[in-house]
Amino acid sequence: MLQRVHLENFKALKNLDLDLAKVTVLTGFNSTGKTSVIQSLAFIKQSLQRKEISYNDYLLRLGDYREVVHGHDASLPIRIDATLDDGAGDMTYSLETTPEGVEEAFLRNGQSEWSWNSKKEGVIEASGRLFFPLAAGGYGGGSYTTEDYAGTNAAQKVMMKWFEDALYLSSNRGFTRYNYPLLAGNPTIEDISNRAGDASALEEWLASLIMYRLNEAKRFPEMQSRLDVMAKRLSMLGVEVSPYVTNGPSIVVDLVEGDMWVSAVNSGYGVNQSVATVVLGSLSPEGSLVMIEEPETHLHPRFQRKMAEILLGMAQEGKQVLITSHSDHILQTLGDLVGQGGFPKEDVKVYHFEKQGRETKAAPIDLFDKEAVTELFV
Repeated sequence: MLQRVHLENFKALKNLDLDLAKVTVLTGFNSTGKTSVIQSLAFIKQSLQRKEISYNDYLLRLGDYREVVHGHDASLPIRIDATLDDGAGDMTYSLETTPEGVEEAFLRNGQSEWSWNSKKEGVIEASGRLFFPLAAGGYGGGSYTTEDYAGTNAAQKVMMKWFEDALYLSSNRGFTRYNYPLLAGNPTIEDISNRAGDASALEEWLASLIMYRLNEAKRFPEMQSRLDVMAKRLSMLGVEVSPYVTNGPSIVVDLVEGDMWVSAVNSGYGVNQSVATVVLGSLSPEGSLVMIEEPETHLHPRFQRKMAEILLGMAQEGKQVLITSHSDHILQTLGDLVGQGGFPKEDVKVYHFEKQGRETKAAPIDLFDKEAVTELFV
């Protein structure tokens, strides 16, 4: 589980430390840096997959360094630390980048065990190249400072796999076409790049991932229970889903609203976005991080409350949920459900983001303080 995130000079976040729970909600006014927290993790994910610093790729298009760094001050370094708790201790991947190069580090229980510095004298590699994926894959690169190489490398593999499994859902429609080719494996950046232009890369990836997850679940009988849960959750939002494999090499998702069949690509925005959230969140591996920007977008207040139930259900399955939200319906429902005793209070955290000058501050909010929660939206 993602235990802590430390950010320096990433957009509005000059210096921010967040302790996360199984369900973490980031709320506050627009343009206060809530989404930036999620984007920082998505930025690492796409950069690690590319094995180089990547500001503009299939998950995010952030512009150049000056647009991303705090205050547009290119003399400042951007630093992102992600710390996981694997039960036996914690592990941290630290990335610091500047226009001149990158520094990476991998720590266990606070002790550095591996590092790479492209700015070190004598280094001839490209300044933005990342070596953590190579080290985690056992291909060398960087410097180990531990005698327990095998243990460090095993932990690095866990960290790398965690980033690969992390799910990022922005406010995009989940389908851009009616059907997709069946995939033999998890969709890669290369798959997406070959089929989509930059403008639709994220939606193409999401749709491909939906098809892959559905096909994976249909191939393995033990995953039938997950499909059943997925279908039940969609029905909570007023949608019946009917996935099936056609005679050709493709898979189709039909939505049935009442007695009427509706092509997924032509359904309403609320339904369309929710299908991606529910399908991928329900079928994601245990231990994965599900990051969602404003899961309430385009949903009726009643369905916003249902979405809160669904997200809490995902956390109960062993996934971790990190969302941004402007919905008092989401927060009030989470508080009500936790208050009923079905979910430990300490497993839900809420942070209110507020700008003080050019810098964002995040303050924890007591989910059970009804007056404080209400004041956030008045």
